[in-house]
Amino acid sequence: MFVGIVYIFRTPIFALFTEDKELLSVGTLILVAMLISALFNGFAGLFMGIFQATGQGIPTTILAVLQGVLYIPIIFILHMTFGLQGVIWSMTVTEIITCLVGVILFIPFLFRLNKKSIAAHEA
Repeated sequence: MFVGIVYIFRTPIFALFTEDKELLSVGTLILVAMLISALFNGFAGLFMGIFQATGQGIPTTILAVLQGVLYIPIIFILHMTFGLQGVIWSMTVTEIITCLVGVILFIPFLFRLNKKSIAAHEA
């Protein structure tokens, strides 16, 4: 909800800190990228929390390492490809990739969980 409110009022919020039109334009773009990144980071954190709580160390480690290790190469690649825009969106891209890997790791985990639940009900 907070992310939605900040997104809706992003320009007036950022205008509290500067009157420079160019800085306001770049700043609001950075704010949008950070808000989108926060959304995907939340889901990635949820997946990591579920894996940790259920003793799934390998998926937890994969997501944590991926989130940290992937960021630097993505900054360089996107900067070389898109310049400042690439740097601005690099965290968002990293979080989206991490979240997608979390979904890929979560689906088989969910199937295993459902099989155990069905087996427990049948016994």
